[in-house]
Amino acid sequence: MQRRHPAERQLPRLIDELLASSPAFAEMWEQRPAPQGSPVSRTFLHPEIGPITLDSDILTVRDGDLRLIVYTAPPGSQSAGQLELLATIGIQQFS
Repeated sequence: MQRRHPAERQLPRLIDELLASSPAFAEMWEQRPAPQGSPVSRTFLHPEIGPITLDSDILTVRDGDLRLIVYTAPPGSQSAGQLELLATIGIQQFS
């Protein structure tokens, strides 16, 4: 966890507290799937806004074939601004 979020100082302490106080959490923590190697970026070409580059995280269900891919943009980035614009214009076309 620290490798992906090096600036996060409270998270390791929280994990340690949960491991010490909750056997259920400790069991789930031990069984968690290995994280993906490094963040993966994808660029989508939107017809009105143009290319939007987003980071993706893949969440999986242990011993299952389900995956949830979550796309995010760094706060304050151009891509974050593009997502905010998309949330405002919705599916309108400007052509």
